[in-house]
Amino acid sequence: MTIRHLKVFICVCKHSSMTKAAEELFIAQPAVSNTIAEIEKNYNVKLFERINKRLFLTEEGKTLLIKAQEVISAFEDFEEQALNSSKKPLLKIGSSLTIGKQKLPWLLRKLKENFTDIDFQISINQTSIIESKILNGSLDFAFIQGRPSDPNINSKLVDCNTLIAVCGKKYDMPDAVTLKELCKYDLLLREDESVSREFLDHIFALENIIVTPIMESISNQALISAAGQNLGVTIMPEALLTRQLANGGLRKITVLDYEFARNSYIIYHKDKTFSSVKKEIFDFAYKNYKTLKTKNT
Repeated sequence: MTIRHLKVFICVCKHSSMTKAAEELFIAQPAVSNTIAEIEKNYNVKLFERINKRLFLTEEGKTLLIKAQEVISAFEDFEEQALNSSKKPLLKIGSSLTIGKQKLPWLLRKLKENFTDIDFQISINQTSIIESKILNGSLDFAFIQGRPSDPNINSKLVDCNTLIAVCGKKYDMPDAVTLKELCKYDLLLREDESVSREFLDHIFALENIIVTPIMESISNQALISAAGQNLGVTIMPEALLTRQLANGGLRKITVLDYEFARNSYIIYHKDKTFSSVKKEIFDFAYKNYKTLKTKNT
């Protein structure tokens, strides 16, 4: 087994195709097929199901893909450190979208002030993508809202924030409603599979409430603007709404029978081994996260 075997395996998984993997790797398709066959024969494992000329990872294949990504990431880290030993160490931090807007700018400033001999690389993306980067080793640690979904990711609670319901000052609804009453109004919500939406959908499901938003968006600002134009009611972190509530552009709707509280976590791969300096930075970020200022949008 060589690094080449793992890279070919990962590339085939990426494309679900040996032909496309061969094109990306600039090698012949039979060479890709032979490499996969060598892995399967050597370890007596079936990596792919072959259905209608398409490849589908088996459960064993999914597990081994994570391990292969870890090995390649560790190898690339070794190469990077060996080739750049005279340069500053690089720490790669990720965050989900809301945290990237609210907290990460302040955290990065504090880190740069306290760790001047480190270079930082930041990735802000949807939570599912951030988790995948933790799993494949392309991030050292990250901040997300809601617990991670994969058992290979460890998490530590860093903060708890509250979501509130708001609407425009002229939108026709009372200042206080029950959760079921709230869901009868025009809802302006984040897109499916976002952390905010999954959090709310979980609550609605527990209460046997079916909702059909009149507007869905990946942009918090778009939803805030729509609410300000009296198009409906939105539910989002209170910290994002400070300015609009203060200037009267939005009004808060009290939900009488429910509080939308959501936790934030610092996450890292369960098998991650931090160098001493990276462990120091991780501990600093963990201890200081809750005290950081919030950047409003």
